[in-house]
Amino acid sequence: MEIDPILEIEKKIRELHDEASKYTKPVLQRYPLIFAFLLTFSLAAILHGFELATDEMSLFRDNPWLLIIIGSVTLLLTGTLYKILENDNK
Repeated sequence: MEIDPILEIEKKIRELHDEASKYTKPVLQRYPLIFAFLLTFSLAAILHGFELATDEMSLFRDNPWLLIIIGSVTLLLTGTLYKILENDNK
């Protein structure tokens, strides 16, 4: 029987998440608005940072369609990978 490394990583991450949620869940339930604002700010900061980084790259600045195509292909590959992994679990 072959060990699937992705499955093992997922299992370890799930265990870590379950262990951490014992401590974070009570705090998250007490202060949901603060965590919603922090999550929103973090996501906006990452997206804005990515935008600033790609603005400095002349390849993407001069060819914005290239960035759109790369993003679309990445989403397509991610969806395909999800379907493949989902079918393997059935």
